[in-house]
This record gives sequence, C-alpha cells and structure tokens, in this order.
Amino acid sequence: MFSFSTRERQLQFLYLLGGVLALWGVASWLMTRNHDSALRNTDYLVEQISRQRQLLADQQNNFVLLDSTYRAIVAYQPQVNAVFVEVDIEGQLADIRALSGRTTDGIRFRSYAQIADFYKMVYTDKKVLWSKQANIQLFRKQADECEVGYQRAMGPIVVNNAPSSTTAGSPDRRTAGPSNQ
Repeated sequence: MFSFSTRERQLQFLYLLGGVLALWGVASWLMTRNHDSALRNTDYLVEQISRQRQLLADQQNNFVLLDSTYRAIVAYQPQVNAVFVEVDIEGQLADIRALSGRTTDGIRFRSYAQIADFYKMVYTDKKVLWSKQANIQLFRKQADECEVGYQRAMGPIVVNNAPSSTTAGSPDRRTAGPSNQ
C-alpha cells in the first residue's frame, strides 16, 4: 500500500484548503456581483421616498385647480349668456390637460388628461342637454300655439275611434260635434 509522508499530507491539506477557499471566493463573488448593497438600496429608497413626497405635494397643489374647475362646471348655467365663464372653464380644462404632459415618470400625472376629458364631457353634456331641453320647450310652445289656432278655425276636435257604419269608406273620422249623421 502506498502511503504519504507527513509533509506530503500537510501540503495536500494546504492545497485542498486553498482550492476550497478559492472556489468559495469565486462562488460568493459570482453570487453577489449583481446584488445591490445596503448602502445603494438606502440611497435609492431615500430618493424614491423624496420623489413620492414631491409628487404628493404637487397633487395637493393641483387639487385646488381640479376642485375649482369641477365647481365651475357644476355652477355653469348654459341659459345665461356669459362668455367669460365658458372661456374660464375651457382655460381651466386646458390647464388640467397641461399637467399630464409636465412629467413622464409617474402614471399619476397621466390621469390628469383623463380627468380633463371627463370634465370636458360633463361640460359639453350640460350644454347639449340645455340646448335639447330648450328646443323641446320651444317646439311644445309652437305646437300649443298651432293647436290653439287650428281649434279656433275648425272648432273643437273630436276623435271617433269606433268605426262608423254610416260613413263606411270615409278615411276622415274627425267630426265637428258629437253627432254628424
């Protein structure tokens, strides 16, 4: 049997120990080379928290504009001819839309464009609704005036829903009085 001397065993142990330490060093370097250190993480977190605080402060400042625009739209009365109110509302809507283009690093600011679109839709719908209601009132008034004029000229209008045997074939079922026979 082949045996090593004490000196050879000590050298083999040192070589083995050195190899294991070198392998452990290379493996730990490979595993931790892409890992962020705690110092870099804290810097990143501090920066992110300060950015979030700034965004929150900006949102608080912009809330005044959003609230005043909403209140102006709710108080807006289309029947009152006030061009300066319309111009003011449209200017505020443009200011809200401009907030969304100011920064690109947060999706919160992109929502300002959607808010502006929503407010514009409410504003436009309010104007269209008033216009349609005014048209309906005008048409009813004109129809009532037309009906009153027609009743004066022709007398009272009576509609006979039952088919008459004496007026068979006659398409006109309006009569001037209760008996037309």
